[in-house]
Amino acid sequence: MSDFIKTAQAEQAFEMCRTVLKARPYSKIGQITGDPGTGKSTLTNWLADEFEGVRVECWMDMGDKALLEEIAMGLNARGASLDVSGTAPTLFRKIKGECAGKLIIIDEANQLKWATLEKLRGLSDIGGAGLILAGTDILAKRLIEARVRVYLAQLRQRIGAKKVLMKPITDDAELAAYVIAPRFGQVTKGTAKRFRILTQGQWRSALELADACERLMSNEGITKIDERVVETAAAWMAGRS
Repeated sequence: MSDFIKTAQAEQAFEMCRTVLKARPYSKIGQITGDPGTGKSTLTNWLADEFEGVRVECWMDMGDKALLEEIAMGLNARGASLDVSGTAPTLFRKIKGECAGKLIIIDEANQLKWATLEKLRGLSDIGGAGLILAGTDILAKRLIEARVRVYLAQLRQRIGAKKVLMKPITDDAELAAYVIAPRFGQVTKGTAKRFRILTQGQWRSALELADACERLMSNEGITKIDERVVETAAAWMAGRS
């Protein structure tokens, strides 16, 4: 992902992944959480590329077999030659023999049932993989909810302090440096502030507004971004939604 923008949060997540891979046995699990739009999916794709790992994006009610098939295919894409047929227990045995030292990133992990999360812990504990669970705040809450708390205690213990929280960017200049400056150059404080307010500091919204500004400037022959461009592009986006 050559166009990936390394924010402070991205660098924090990178270091967390490195810590996970270097951790002692039975503690090779980390967690990335954040609200929708904060850039988790883009981040996890980049992390998978950087560490030559496997990334799986889960869906609602995804079962053990489907998840393990996705992991096996991801390992094959990185050079393994696993047969992806068989039952969930069979796939688990195949994967655990190939995943030592590999980073496995599970995005949208909040979609998984607690028993499936426990299967993933097994790939880390038994197979020696580094495991990253990424999802919304629902994931964090699920790990501590009363009815499954006892079942996920070992998973929580292995995560420990290896957590990254993706948050909206609240500093005008920081968001401008990451999103505006690489495309349009330096901008005034007023433009940076308006851009941050209109996007609420959300990563996805910031990229979408920057795209809209770029299209508007190209269509209108505008060479310099300012508050008027940002406002007009935001209004155009709102009219399309």
